[in-house]
Amino acid sequence: MRRGNVATKKRREEAEARQAERDKLTSDQQLARLDALLGENQGATKERLRLHQEIARGEKKEKKKSKKKK
Repeated sequence: MRRGNVATKKRREEAEARQAERDKLTSDQQLARLDALLGENQGATKERLRLHQEIARGEKKEKKKSKKKK
């Protein structure tokens, strides 16, 4: 794995792009994606629990603001 500033910046940009795509999905769509990737009710137990709770409450995901380090 590369450790330079350029490689770090590239990985950060790729991660932000993946997160932006995931944020567009509803909780139901995220569960369906987990089922497609891992199999029906296989793996990602805590994530599945969180998504089921969001669906039960009928809430849309709230974005947490994180502090960025300089």
